[in-house]
Amino acid sequence: MKKTIAMLLSALLILSCFAACGKTPVQQPDPTEPATDTTKLNVVCSIFPPYDFVRTIAGDKIDLTLLLDSKTDLHSYTPTADDIMKISKADLFVNIGGESDDWAEDVIASAANENLKVVSLIDLVNAVEEEALPGMQEEEEEHEEEEGPEYDEHVWTSLKNVIMIVPALTDTLCELDKTNADFYRANSETYLEALQALESRYADTIGKASRKTLLFADRFPFRYLADDYGLTCYAAFSGCSAETEASFETMTMLVDVVKENELPYILMIDGSDGAVAESVSRQSGAEIRVLNSCQSVSPDDIATGTTYLSIMTNNLDVLSEVLN
Repeated sequence: MKKTIAMLLSALLILSCFAACGKTPVQQPDPTEPATDTTKLNVVCSIFPPYDFVRTIAGDKIDLTLLLDSKTDLHSYTPTADDIMKISKADLFVNIGGESDDWAEDVIASAANENLKVVSLIDLVNAVEEEALPGMQEEEEEHEEEEGPEYDEHVWTSLKNVIMIVPALTDTLCELDKTNADFYRANSETYLEALQALESRYADTIGKASRKTLLFADRFPFRYLADDYGLTCYAAFSGCSAETEASFETMTMLVDVVKENELPYILMIDGSDGAVAESVSRQSGAEIRVLNSCQSVSPDDIATGTTYLSIMTNNLDVLSEVLN
């Protein structure tokens, strides 16, 4: 992927040079100027959760772009030349900062805008290292270089994390756009109240549940949510796994766990082909339910009112059914 991005960056550099040689250069807004009524703050977000956090805080006071807006999987995303240009021209780029965002390092380093502010969600919370669950299938591919611990990047699956993330994003927006700071802080306060209310519902619902075990016949991007409420989880693959076919040993483990724990439901995540879940369901008799990981939300979903809060509210309804 890094080779592909390097080639895109080289191509964009060449195009920029040709443009600079024109007789009548096009005047561009000065990225160092603060946002005003005529020059809005330009913010780019990599995936839906930070996009929704920022749009809830800032409303129509900013120009906001979502890169992964077509159900593209976070873990297989490669930025286009247009995506790279959008980041380069932004005042603020908000990404996750995990392994799936490795591509962003070269893009950020090559951005012509020296004033580009970058915020990574993983830096705003107490991130935990990736951990294999008992019986989870290991990745076939090995990393060529191990530069340090690998952290679970799905930090937004925890409402407690988001309650830390939103004030940090608010501070950054206020720093970059002091004119609208009061507006941002008022929206942020209202949003935090809604997040805290939903988190309290999670704590109450899961605390009273008769079961505390979840089985994902799929990938497992909900480590932070599970840790928040002391849930025991089993899964076929890690949250960032590229695997889609489970081994015989993994399938046997999943079916055995369902039967031993008398689980009436198993889980799969949004966007999955459901093959593993359907197989486990057939062998165990458990019904399938879906938890939405918020990783990819389409423009149509957004236009019809889908938000992070609505997704997490629906997830709570699923958990209430599955755990009782």
